[in-house]
Amino acid sequence: MPETGHTPQSSERGEERLFGTARTVALSDGVFAIALTLLVLTISTPELSAGHGGGLGDQLLDRDGEFLSYALSFAVIGLMWVRHHRFFRGVARVDGRLTALNLLYLGLVAFVPYPTRILGTYGDQAVAVGLYAATVAAVGLVAGLMRLHAERDDLLTDPGRRHVAGRESWLVVPGVFLLSIPIAFASPTAAMLSWLLLLVPAVRRRTAGPTT
Repeated sequence: MPETGHTPQSSERGEERLFGTARTVALSDGVFAIALTLLVLTISTPELSAGHGGGLGDQLLDRDGEFLSYALSFAVIGLMWVRHHRFFRGVARVDGRLTALNLLYLGLVAFVPYPTRILGTYGDQAVAVGLYAATVAAVGLVAGLMRLHAERDDLLTDPGRRHVAGRESWLVVPGVFLLSIPIAFASPTAAMLSWLLLLVPAVRRRTAGPTT
């Protein structure tokens, strides 16, 4: 009888590999969903009293910084999820080191609502901006380490390898946020505006159009 090339042992290893990848992605999606949900708790509820001069509308307007920090972090975590999803779509197998890095990554993602609350309440202070920037930079650094490990230890599929190789340097995101920290001590507003530099690569790709 000719050999088919698929032994019971190899099929079992393949099932274990897919199971491990599926559980990793499922856990990751759960953490992202919880982090996105917790962001709304960073917006405080107005407290009206009989002797308070302002109305509900005035108090809501006073929380514009909280609404802005919520929107910012929702966009940031949403982008993290998209990049994480695309990365793991190209992962062929998950080893112990990639699992550990992913857990560290998820721990930082789950932490994002806290600096979001601080930024929304004290956005005019350098420490608040620095804490937020340091958190997002740490997430970007760990994401880059996952990419490097997956490439070096041959954990990617061929499409996954091409996708990782075609992306911009993983140092871009953490670099922009880390550089904004010293800027924050001169001007918190300028530091937050410097985060807009992350839009430059996307604009360049859009204006360049498809390559042949």
